[in-house]
Amino acid sequence: MPMKTIPVLFALIGFILMSCSKEEQTVSPLNARPAPVVQVDAPETASFGENVTVTVYFLVNNGCGEFGSFEATRSGNTITVEVYPHYREGFCTQALETREVIYTYKPEEAGTYTFKFWAGEDQFITKTIVIE
Repeated sequence: MPMKTIPVLFALIGFILMSCSKEEQTVSPLNARPAPVVQVDAPETASFGENVTVTVYFLVNNGCGEFGSFEATRSGNTITVEVYPHYREGFCTQALETREVIYTYKPEEAGTYTFKFWAGEDQFITKTIVIE
């Protein structure tokens, strides 16, 4: 082997070893992240003792995305809602799709309720409903 190829060979081996990482990159599944809400249709008032129905429109990442579940947290009369999609397996179109789902809430008392629907990083669509 000529003397000039030995340093090149060592440099190539060193480059290959340095570019390999032992850290595993983890990618969270699409189902593990909330979907951004793009529109909310909610009544301004509702009657105590009855369910309040709110129509929620959210984005999914492909044609296999559909509604999975809601995650709601309450602090006083403020309810923060996140929509979690479910992605079925199989052939999917590669387009952002908007889906529609009904969110139902039964107030425990009369008053003014604020609903905050997660729309993206630090962004919310807020609706206020007066329960009479």
